[in-house]
Amino acid sequence: MTRSIAHTLIVTTVLLANGLAAPVWAKKPAKKAPHKAAHASDAGVSAEEILKRSDEARMPDGTISFSVTVTDKDAEEVQGETTYRVSAKGEDLAMIETTAPARLKGRKLLMRGDDLWLYLPTVKRPTRVGLQQRLTGEVANGDIARTRFFVDYKPKKMGEEKIKGKTCHKLELKAKKKETTYRRILLWVETSTFQPAKAEFFALSGKLLKRSEYFDYQNVLGSNRATRVLIRDALKPAKSSELKYQDFKREQLDDSFFTKESLM
Repeated sequence: MTRSIAHTLIVTTVLLANGLAAPVWAKKPAKKAPHKAAHASDAGVSAEEILKRSDEARMPDGTISFSVTVTDKDAEEVQGETTYRVSAKGEDLAMIETTAPARLKGRKLLMRGDDLWLYLPTVKRPTRVGLQQRLTGEVANGDIARTRFFVDYKPKKMGEEKIKGKTCHKLELKAKKKETTYRRILLWVETSTFQPAKAEFFALSGKLLKRSEYFDYQNVLGSNRATRVLIRDALKPAKSSELKYQDFKREQLDDSFFTKESLM
């Protein structure tokens, strides 16, 4: 070994011992991959959670009452206007009473689970009807009696789409039971607010029946909820029904209020 090499080894050994140099074989720390921020709209939110939160943006839960006025139109010409007072308890109990016009006043619909009865003052005896049957215009009985999609449908995420410039979750809802108002629904829910933007409703045959849009979000019992819904016939778009919701109240109603005996 030459004197210069021996000198170099001695110097290097001294530097290593004092922590002033790193061995040539020491590994350089690996560079961390840049953190990729999760997109706010798809940050692990399940289809079930989206649907539950969109239900909350349509209707309060618990025991409530409210009024809804339905205006039926054909080519923008008003065909009729009906007002209902709705009382609901949980997911399975509802009473719908017609309050206007005067000639229809006193008609009632009672929902208990999947069972629905219609009471007409002129008949004096409740008649069994279906959720799919027409109430007025483009509105089915179930459109007002059933206020929670989550109870009746199983949701599946179908990606995202822009609706009027706003990013929306697209959900496919499939009916859990044959008694449900619609066989299938496509629902668009805003990613930032979980407010429903529009929906399409399908029959058992797969036929598109109608489309709806949700408007006029206002503070209702502590949360922003849709107070106006427009429903159009899919085959005859000139035919429509506009639902305006108002006068929401928290109630205390016994189950005995929701019985066939209370209809008469």
